[in-house]
Amino acid sequence: MTWNTSRWMRGFVARSAFGDSRFALTRWFAAVGALAIGVFSLAMGWLLSSFLEARMLERDAAISRDFVQSIANIQQVVGFFRDPNGAPAPSVTEFFAHVAAMPDVLRANVYAPDRRVLWSSRPELIGKTFPANDELDEALKGRVVVNREVDEQPDTKAEHQGLASPGNQFVENYLPVFDDKSHGLIGVIEVYRQPVALFAAIASGQRLVWLSSAGGGAFLFFALVWFVRRTERALQEQQRRLVDAETLAIVGEISAAVAHSIRNPLASIRTSAELQLEIGGDDSGVFREVVRNIDRIEHLVRTLLTYAADPSDHQASADIGAVLRDAAERFAPDLRTGGRGLELNVANDLGTIGADPVLLAQVFNSLIANAVEAIAAGGHVRVSARREGAQALIEVADSGAGIPAEQLQDIFKPFYTTKPRGLGLGLPLARRIVQRLGGQMQIESLPGRGTTVALRLPFAAPTP
Repeated sequence: MTWNTSRWMRGFVARSAFGDSRFALTRWFAAVGALAIGVFSLAMGWLLSSFLEARMLERDAAISRDFVQSIANIQQVVGFFRDPNGAPAPSVTEFFAHVAAMPDVLRANVYAPDRRVLWSSRPELIGKTFPANDELDEALKGRVVVNREVDEQPDTKAEHQGLASPGNQFVENYLPVFDDKSHGLIGVIEVYRQPVALFAAIASGQRLVWLSSAGGGAFLFFALVWFVRRTERALQEQQRRLVDAETLAIVGEISAAVAHSIRNPLASIRTSAELQLEIGGDDSGVFREVVRNIDRIEHLVRTLLTYAADPSDHQASADIGAVLRDAAERFAPDLRTGGRGLELNVANDLGTIGADPVLLAQVFNSLIANAVEAIAAGGHVRVSARREGAQALIEVADSGAGIPAEQLQDIFKPFYTTKPRGLGLGLPLARRIVQRLGGQMQIESLPGRGTTVALRLPFAAPTP
């Protein structure tokens, strides 16, 4: 029944604070991020590989243009280009031979400004004019034109007749030639080349671009997924803490209402017991025991009433050693009755902490009560406290059965308990108070070897 109540209360608070929906951040980011990064990587790979190919082909064409222009200047071919009707001079013939002998050349055509073929490595093309040639039009304007093609169908262009077998790749360069004196356009050299080394270099560069793009995208994706997973875990932890805080806030409100309701009956019972002590005495000690236990209940009631307030809001201070000794002494009679031992080792002048003594006592009471309930006859509880730098280290250890590992991670959850009559609020409340005071709580437990709870509480700053 207690476990069902715990689950219901935590579920109610979670639904109230965050609703019923759960957003799988990592899963959605993995899907959307993979799509976005994949598209981005593909686009970047395509852009960079296209840019690399275009720049390398343009650079190769520029080098060819400079080579052809230098030969034209040396061989003095301007006269032939301006008046090609006569027989070419030996220097012009030598110029044509140099153009045809350029590396990786499949065919070379020499055009006059009027689009007529003045010379070609295929003699049958000499004297022809090819009107539908956009690349030649661009070159006649003085621009170097580069065009990489795959001749999938032979003879797709008139000037491609007999050039290569289907499927072969080649580069078509249109190289304008200028008069070195007047700088006017005198002709265009069309060169079909099959630069195998250049194609291999381009392919190698493109592979590197695609690998870099894919590797960079994968690295970015996994780095972001790792970051998002950490963020999601942090959000889940924050959500868990908010649920716990909301649960404990509800507990505080309920506790305050219950505490107000039971204070008057307690006062009546205590008054009756004190009256009996004054009138008839108490030979058996029953009424003194009633008064003592009512005082203990009253102490817990005051704790409940002050719990809802933030400990940091109070300007009180508590002597850690005094509060700890008082809490241990409260349980000494119960331990002696059950044949169990209590070892108390608290350093003298341990120091003070900026907290309400009632709240600090509630923490110690919860820890010692758990230790007392964990041990059987013949067992013992050890309570120790000492200074460690600017903090006080308080340890409450028992020789009980210990806590299984699967339960240890749930002991701070509100309403989680393995006790038949427990509420599962002692440790969550204690840890909340400790955290508000700027301290830490750690629990170590091994089945069969007992449990040790360690508190680290900062000392109060000295008053200036």
